[in-house]
Amino acid sequence: MTVTLLVTVIAAIIIITAVWKIHPLPVLLLGGFLFGVCNDYGFLETLNLISAGFGNTIKSIGLVIIAGTVIGVFMEQRGALKVIAQKIIKLTGEKHTPLAMSIIGYVVSICIFCDSAFIILIGLWKKIGKMAFLPLAVGATALSMGLFASHCFIPPTPGPLAAMSILGADFGQVLLFGSIAALAATAAGYFYSLYAGKDEVLEEGELSAEKTEKEISFQYHWSIAFLPIVIPLVLIGANSFTGIFKESLPPVFVKFMACAGHPVTALTVGAFFAVFLIGKCKKKELSVEGLMGKAVLDAANILVITAAGGAFGEVLKKVDFASFLPEKIGNMGVLALLFPLVFASVLKIAQGSSTLAILTAASVTAPMLETLGLSSPVMRALACCAVCCGGMIVSHTNDSFFWVVTRFSGMSVRQGLKLQTLGTLVSGTAAAAVILLLAFVL
Repeated sequence: MTVTLLVTVIAAIIIITAVWKIHPLPVLLLGGFLFGVCNDYGFLETLNLISAGFGNTIKSIGLVIIAGTVIGVFMEQRGALKVIAQKIIKLTGEKHTPLAMSIIGYVVSICIFCDSAFIILIGLWKKIGKMAFLPLAVGATALSMGLFASHCFIPPTPGPLAAMSILGADFGQVLLFGSIAALAATAAGYFYSLYAGKDEVLEEGELSAEKTEKEISFQYHWSIAFLPIVIPLVLIGANSFTGIFKESLPPVFVKFMACAGHPVTALTVGAFFAVFLIGKCKKKELSVEGLMGKAVLDAANILVITAAGGAFGEVLKKVDFASFLPEKIGNMGVLALLFPLVFASVLKIAQGSSTLAILTAASVTAPMLETLGLSSPVMRALACCAVCCGGMIVSHTNDSFFWVVTRFSGMSVRQGLKLQTLGTLVSGTAAAAVILLLAFVL
């Protein structure tokens, strides 16, 4: 009865959000409420679970999402992203620009949504690709794969953050393992783009990014543009590294690094750099109508969806899903990671949203971590990465990013299915192999 009810609720969520195009917030909240009431939790108990899940999600990742969004908005508007792109292209050389586009996508999508980043950067690729006489389809696909990999794997993007919170995984470990998996996905996507895009001829995009991109002059040394991204990653990484050797380090230093490397602190420092140090900050930019207001609104939209997913997950946590699993599933070892991965990929393929697929899969997986043998800190982090990997497989016609890539690059639907859809399958499969390899080694 419980499993049938869960399948029904999830199917309803998929249909209502993907087919009817209803906003996920009310759908997730109503889905959690109906599941709880129909599963005999009681009216008040279900409401309490939904409220607790909503509030706990906001408490755990709310400030991180806000800070990350502020970083992305200010870096985009100050011209820092364009400087990063140009520097990477200069390092690789024009003939290797598709590789540069993969690297750019991998770096930039850490702080800005892949949809927006693709629109901003595709115009740059079109200019350089034509100058270097390179197939436009190759660079467009390479850029898309790099962007999508980081978006699905590397916090502070909302999917990995939410999965990390629901599964109780360590931020530093998720960041490390997710970065490695995303790098594998990006590399696989790059090689696939070279193979699949070399003979494809693209038409001019529906809306050229060259017309929408603002010509902003970055007035500082190029290295300054990287600071809002690099500094938070260094602080978080240093904190994780300190934790390994904390027994041999001064307690005061360990406490200091725990504070400085906390995700909220690290991202707040990055936001400070983005607002005040990569451009001249004007009072108008900090107003409700300015860049700060835009960042807050963008973050609010992310937060409410993520929190609604947390509320739905809190209701699911009350179910003993472990009792429905085969008795020997705990003996699968690292192959147990395939359960959250496959479940997330089914949700992704069915309804299109990576974030929603990751949220739902993480919520279902969380109560079963002990039974699956994934309850240790390292395996929790890898389970989080497995869920995120499933959220990457595959991007097709029910995914908004699919249409952003095809329309702005000039791909036909056939070309989009060949380059974007199969590309994400190849990238996701490579990432899955790396996650399993990490689990075997660690």
